[in-house]
Amino acid sequence: MDSLQTIIPARKKKKTERKATRKMLRSNMRKFICLFYFSVFCIFFGNAQEQESEIFTLEEFLAMVKRYHPIVAQANLELSGAEAKLLKSRGAFDPKLEGGMKEKNFHGTEYYSLWHGTFKIPTWYGIDLKAGYEQNEGYYLNPENNTPDDGLWSAGVNIRLAQGLLYNERMNNLKQAKIFQQQSQLERNIQVNQVLADATKAYADWVYYFQNTSVYEEFLENALIRFEGIATSSRLGETPAIDTVETMITVRSRKLDLKQAELKLQKAKLALSNYLWIEDIPLELEDQMKPSPETVDFTSVLGIEQLLGNATTIEDHPKLQSLNYDLEAYDLDIRLKRNKLLPKIDVEYNFLSEEINEPDYINTNNYKAGVKVSFPLFLRKERGDLRLSKVKREQAEFKLSESAWKLSNKIKATEREILSLQEQMAIVSNIVNESEIMVEAEKRLFEMGESSIFYINTRENKLIDSILKMNKINNELNIAIAKLFETLRIEYEND
Repeated sequence: MDSLQTIIPARKKKKTERKATRKMLRSNMRKFICLFYFSVFCIFFGNAQEQESEIFTLEEFLAMVKRYHPIVAQANLELSGAEAKLLKSRGAFDPKLEGGMKEKNFHGTEYYSLWHGTFKIPTWYGIDLKAGYEQNEGYYLNPENNTPDDGLWSAGVNIRLAQGLLYNERMNNLKQAKIFQQQSQLERNIQVNQVLADATKAYADWVYYFQNTSVYEEFLENALIRFEGIATSSRLGETPAIDTVETMITVRSRKLDLKQAELKLQKAKLALSNYLWIEDIPLELEDQMKPSPETVDFTSVLGIEQLLGNATTIEDHPKLQSLNYDLEAYDLDIRLKRNKLLPKIDVEYNFLSEEINEPDYINTNNYKAGVKVSFPLFLRKERGDLRLSKVKREQAEFKLSESAWKLSNKIKATEREILSLQEQMAIVSNIVNESEIMVEAEKRLFEMGESSIFYINTRENKLIDSILKMNKINNELNIAIAKLFETLRIEYEND
């Protein structure tokens, strides 16, 4: 009885220990499962982040080009140069302070001592306002330079009555500088547009050769899997040995195609790297960088989706605007040359006074005045310059008309090319889908023993050709879109 009582508590104790062990195992298992799922999540999320960081989109690429490419920086410098020229031309209207002195002493005798100062204010028209002071003395002083002991003050005006009054060189230079600044802004936009268009073409080529390389990698992997299966079947005596040779030929052929595609891809990467700069430092596209796996709508990225098919209005085209500015510049030049036909009549009048603090310091009886007249008798130089300016303007008009016509036709041709390539893409996409169906059907026939490796390879080769043709047409379409962006010369805004 005592032994029975001893056995029962021992069994209860063991049962309790087993329950505690099972509870601990369940708890540890839950912890392990949670840790496993957390690890899987971290790995998946980390890979997703890594894959996302490897994608190099067209928007990112163009924003980088527009911000850092040297040609863009050079175009901005040319714009700064135009602003500097405008500032220089405005300097012709800056007030000017002049002064000087001249004296002579010989054997202790002061022959003369001349001192003068002038403040001059040019105005928009051919009128200059002047104020001056002079003080002269000396034993042999020229009588016309005599001044009171305290000096002589003057205030007056210089007027060009005919040539140079309503239009003159400094007015013309300032207006020409303003036109040049506007042209420089247009030229800057044209240069930036050209760089972005060339960069877009390079990106399109990179996408094209990357897609081709991916196609060869995929079908090489299929060929290797098929070769392993055929080789195993051949060793077991299920398939003829000649099928192994045929599949090996396919493997080697696709390896060769892949190597050639990889070479073209490397060249495309280097061409793309020509546009990669950061802070005057050239960059090279790394191997892990990939284009977007999804089809990129180049028209949307470049901002021309609304203009496609409606780009016939070219009045606001930068090139035509620049040529119109040329016409404006020639008009100003003709106006100046016509003004040169007038005689030069410069009139100067100055009030003179000893004291400027007196209320009546301006006395019309004290003055210095003068008139200077000049006029060529035949005006052959002036008439020749005017005729030459008119000829240049007519040439600019012909150039504007020709450029507008060529530009309109070029835009129409590019739009038709894009529409045709879009139709071709729709056709070749159907061909690819149907070729995939044929390949899958041929594989099922082979599994049922009603086909051969030769037919599978033939179907796959046609599928490969169809995909490559689709990639080529897509590349031609993207380049045509870039050409339209280049022809329209619109400003890229997605940065």
